[in-house]
Amino acid sequence: MKPDFRKTMIWLHTYSGLVLGWLLLAIFVTGTLSYFNHEISQWMKPELGSKPVSSMAINQSLQRLNTDASGAINWRINLATSRNNHLKLSWTMANKPKNIRHSQTLDSQSFQPIEVRDTQGGNFFRTFHYTLQLRDYGGRYFAGIAAMMMLVGIFSGIFTHRRFFRDFFTVRLNNVLKTLTDLHAVVGIITIPFCFILSVSALFIYISMYMPWSMDHHYDKGSRELNALVSTSLPALIPANIAAKPITDFTVILAQVQQQWPEQNAIKRISYELPFDANGRIVVSRHKSMSLSNKTQVLAFSSVDGHALTGAESERTARMLRRIFYGLHEALFASAGLRWLLFFMGSASCLLIASGMVMWLNKRLAKVKQRHLGHYLVERLNIAGIIGLILAIAGYFYANRLLDFNLAQRADAEISVFLLTWLAALTYSFIRPAQRAWLELLLITAIAYLLLPFVDFILNPQWLLQAWQYNNWVYLGVDLALLTTGSISLIFYCWLRGRNN
Repeated sequence: MKPDFRKTMIWLHTYSGLVLGWLLLAIFVTGTLSYFNHEISQWMKPELGSKPVSSMAINQSLQRLNTDASGAINWRINLATSRNNHLKLSWTMANKPKNIRHSQTLDSQSFQPIEVRDTQGGNFFRTFHYTLQLRDYGGRYFAGIAAMMMLVGIFSGIFTHRRFFRDFFTVRLNNVLKTLTDLHAVVGIITIPFCFILSVSALFIYISMYMPWSMDHHYDKGSRELNALVSTSLPALIPANIAAKPITDFTVILAQVQQQWPEQNAIKRISYELPFDANGRIVVSRHKSMSLSNKTQVLAFSSVDGHALTGAESERTARMLRRIFYGLHEALFASAGLRWLLFFMGSASCLLIASGMVMWLNKRLAKVKQRHLGHYLVERLNIAGIIGLILAIAGYFYANRLLDFNLAQRADAEISVFLLTWLAALTYSFIRPAQRAWLELLLITAIAYLLLPFVDFILNPQWLLQAWQYNNWVYLGVDLALLTTGSISLIFYCWLRGRNN
């Protein structure tokens, strides 16, 4: 134990950050990318095109479902949005022993089925963010430990940097290590509220997983039984077993929806439950952009004549509180400007974590005459954990463009390329001198990101030309982000190379 409380906090801040720093960085990088999950998915599915979606999308989709899915027990229309030009139909056919689900992606203008490459798109970053690709091996527990350790880092960091205003306005440029230390302090002050909200909300989201004992004690089926008791949903649908034709002109229902949800493009999804039954129901789901809660608001109508049906009960306060924390974490409510602000804060948090790990190593190397194994390992893990991760993301994007369109389990293959690229960067960091590994991986990363938009253009010029023609700034924005990432990597390469010469 250290001789006083502040020194104890400094020690705790230093080593809690070191032990889980690489894990936290991976979580924050992928989480930051998740703010643009839909935009990345749009870029990774270029077959969707950039043409605006016709105003007749709902009725045209219903006509196609009525033709292609006659007799289905469920219809679903996922509408395109300004963030993702993906119009998708799906339906379920009754079958024993298991129902069969079908799906189609439609062209946004002709409403003809189109083939879209198999990819998880930006959703991979969202799921990796909290599962670490260890869904069946406790990935969520590792993420929870990281969130708790981030809270430890925040509070111990506050005691470490007692002079907030002095630290905030102090940046010493005469020494690289001092500059990095001051930058770490400044970014840490800026990101305190952001990191605190993210860490606390992450723990709230999976609190039933992290603290299951009370629920297991009071309920036979634990959290599942409790969730079933406190969750609210639409009334159970009882079939009338009388044949009926579903509404295929959505105009009458759309007018009722607009009275309840006056904002533009309010509808995210339309579901027909038992569409060919007299008791069939239409469930209209609202975009989550109008609420802090992550619970989807829904309206229910008869699928026969379109009259309004009983909706879901209001959620209980405790359940709503958890959903609000969930919504704050995902930020689905955020406008484009707010998403960019959150992306900036996420990027700053990544810089905070990465600079802390580099500082730990450099400060200790400055005090020792001979390195030991711990220094060697931290140095190599820093290279792979920071620049190797950024390079692996580029590998994921290249796999999306270069893998065969008809490859079996193509989405899994893209993820495998991401993981193998990261593993290759880790291996490279161990077989090359540290300074050379930093430089060479930075240069490879810069070239990879700078070339990617050109590779995209060479593969199919129409993707980019159509995006330019129809002002598809989602697609163009991802290309610009790739070029920006490559440029920043090149700047760091030139700076680091200049220091080493």
